Amino acid sequence: MEKPIQVPDAQIVFLDTCVILDYLENRREEVHDIVAVLLLLHENGQVILATSAFNVAELIDKEFEIHFIGELLQERLSYDEIAGQRGNRTLFREVSQRKRASIEKRLDKFLFDNGIMIMPLEFESEIRGSEYSDLYSLVYEHQLRSQDAVIVATALQNSVTYLLSNDSDLVSKLNENGLIDAYSLRDERQRQAFKGSVLNTKVEVLT
Repeated sequence: MEKPIQVPDAQIVFLDTCVILDYLENRREEVHDIVAVLLLLHENGQVILATSAFNVAELIDKEFEIHFIGELLQERLSYDEIAGQRGNRTLFREVSQRKRASIEKRLDKFLFDNGIMIMPLEFESEIRGSEYSDLYSLVYEHQLRSQDAVIVATALQNSVTYLLSNDSDLVSKLNENGLIDAYSLRDERQRQAFKGSVLNTKVEVLT
C-alpha cells in the first residue's frame, strides 16, 4: 500500500498497543473492523493513523510473548508450567529467535506498508527540567502510570485528535481531565459513540 496523501488539517487517530493487537491477532472482531475502516480512511487521506515508538516496542514484546506462550501450549503445558517457563531466559531467547522474522514481517506490514505515523517524544527546552513538565503533570497530577504518561505525552506533543485504547481507566482519565478525546473500543457504548460521531461521518464523505 502506498503512503496516504496527508492533508494538513486531517485528524490524527492514535492507536494504543492493545487496539493494534486486537487487529493483528483478530481477537476482537468489532475492534478489528473499526481499525480496518480506519486503514481505508488513512489510505485515502481522510485521517492520519499514528502510534508511538513506545507502542512499537510494546508490540514487539507482546507479539513475542504471544508466540512464546503459543509454543508452550502446543506442548500441552499447564498454565502454572507456562508461567514458570516465562522466566526461562534461554528458552524465551530460542523461541524469540525462531519467531523474530515472522513477527518483524507482520509488524512491518502493518506499520510501514500502511504508512502509520510513528510519533517521537522530543525534549528541546534549554531550561533544565522544564522539558519534563508534561510528564510530571501526567504522572503526579493526573495519576497516569509511567508507560501511559509517555504515550499520552507523545500524543499531546503531536496534536493527536483521538486516542483509541482498550484501557478503560486510561480513557476515563483522559476524558475527565480534557486531555485528549479518547475512546475504549472494547466498551460497546464508547465504540458506538466513536463510530457515530467520527467514523461514520468520514466514511460518508469518502463514499
